[in-house]
Amino acid sequence: MEAHRSRLPGNRPAIWIAAALCAAVAAAAAVEQSVPDRPAYAEAFAPDWLPLAAAGLALAGIALRLRARPRWPHLQGALSWSGLLLMVWAAGGLPIDLLRVAGLVVPGLMPSGVDWPGLATRAVALAAAVVLAGLALERPAARSHSGAAAWYGYVALALALPYPVFKTWWALGGTVGLRWPGADGLAGSLALWLPAVPWLLAAAVSLLLVSTPRWMPRRLLLAAGWSAAAIVAVVGPAACWSLVSGLIGGDSDFGGMAGWVFGLFYSCWFLWAIAAAAATWSYQVRSAA
Repeated sequence: MEAHRSRLPGNRPAIWIAAALCAAVAAAAAVEQSVPDRPAYAEAFAPDWLPLAAAGLALAGIALRLRARPRWPHLQGALSWSGLLLMVWAAGGLPIDLLRVAGLVVPGLMPSGVDWPGLATRAVALAAAVVLAGLALERPAARSHSGAAAWYGYVALALALPYPVFKTWWALGGTVGLRWPGADGLAGSLALWLPAVPWLLAAAVSLLLVSTPRWMPRRLLLAAGWSAAAIVAVVGPAACWSLVSGLIGGDSDFGGMAGWVFGLFYSCWFLWAIAAAAATWSYQVRSAA
């Protein structure tokens, strides 16, 4: 029995913590669906079944990982990463929850009403995602360095550029992507260009993960890459789902921007989180040599 336990792969306490958190996500999601009269804002973050699917896939990956000698390592990896990605999506909207909580203290900051059951589910999902990510990325140096492709960073760079490019074009007076000239004050507005700055920084981080100067501290770049990927991963999928559900429900309001612009921006945010995480992992593996 002891010999069997000694062969269990990875950090066993972290594995059991991840399993417990996944079970907690499933339980919280079940309770959440039974609570009536919840604020409607949370419906835009993710479909109701998502937390259960994320927990199920992650638990299946954990079950295969707990085998002394996993028979299907590729299946285990696919289940684990799928569960992790869905778990990150399940945590989407947590910043809005926290802003609404802050609105209880600062009147007028946000509309009234907090989805407390949803906040609990998303908070536990975020904790589960952190532990699952740690398990998925542990001991990266033991992996094959030839598989740590550097091109992920170039993909992330390309995905980071559409938002600042369009914002800059509009600030300079361009109208491509606007439904009419000067729509919503976007054309010619430098103030409304400022939200493009974080995405310019994201583009810079993406490029640095591929072409890293010698003076750049490794830990600083890793912290920037993982932090940015995590932040966008919480926002991007929720934004995509909000757009899709709005289109299906026929209640989309694009304001002065063309609908395809929202699709471009939100899909780039969603995919950038994946590409940036892959680029950061690749840099972590390559720089550990």
